[in-house]
Amino acid sequence: MSFSNNSSWGHLFVKGRALALFVVGITILLLCLNSWTELPVSSIQNTILRRSTETSDTAIWQPKTGIKWQIQLENAVEDIAMGADIFDIDMFDNTAAKISEIHNKGAKVICYFSAGTYEDWRPDANKFTDSDFGNALEDWPGERWLNLHSDNVRKIMQSRLDLAKQKGCDGVDPDNIDAYGNDNGLDLTEADSIDYLDFLASEAHSRGMSIGLKNGGDIIPSVIEKMQWSVNEQCAQYDECDVYAAFTDVGKPVFHIEYADEIEVNNKLKIRAVTSSQKSAACDAKSAENFSTVIKNMELDAWVEYC
Repeated sequence: MSFSNNSSWGHLFVKGRALALFVVGITILLLCLNSWTELPVSSIQNTILRRSTETSDTAIWQPKTGIKWQIQLENAVEDIAMGADIFDIDMFDNTAAKISEIHNKGAKVICYFSAGTYEDWRPDANKFTDSDFGNALEDWPGERWLNLHSDNVRKIMQSRLDLAKQKGCDGVDPDNIDAYGNDNGLDLTEADSIDYLDFLASEAHSRGMSIGLKNGGDIIPSVIEKMQWSVNEQCAQYDECDVYAAFTDVGKPVFHIEYADEIEVNNKLKIRAVTSSQKSAACDAKSAENFSTVIKNMELDAWVEYC
């Protein structure tokens, strides 16, 4: 009988202690929840966004400013012994083996394709439909502006990005995204290009590749956060390098091209002639803005001159 009474008191003691611990635990939990709800919403959002951004940034290649580069879009690349750290090359004309060879030299590869125009010589040209096309490009035979809203166009670009990934490209250089500044025949606006670049950036990043803005100075503020670099043609000639310096100001490179004149000799031979004023303007941009500057011929073949 006494044993039974002692056992009952023991059970009551244990139950009472458990109940006390439960009450204390609930109190602590409520205090923590109350502290969390008192945090400003902006602080919570900033914490989440900061964590998300860091995860994204570490997965995507971000080249440094002022790095040496070469761009060759005419024919397959052969000369890779020039010491460039980055090669911007045509995605269709170069094989995975060539890209691997460039990687073995310690350089990165940016793969070029036209994202905003149809080119009738490309291997996937038959996938476009008549409803995808706008006006023909003046001075560029076989090219037409593309409807940036077309689901079919976007599907083709996804396939091109798949190909870039398969070939081992580190990033992509989607050209002709600035239809808004041209007679495109589709009433395309800056907002259309911004939306299209958002799509391309998301698709490239989801495949682990970087992406850059080709020209398009008017929309830099709207897209720069999603771009890893800028490729610019002739900002020195048109006195607009300060516009593209928005990239170097935030530690992202500007791959800058100025074009040399070509002079015919005896109506046959064309020679590349870089005037002192051309070279001075190009190299001034490199010096002032820390651009990655090259002087090229319009055909964008292997020839290059550095500052």
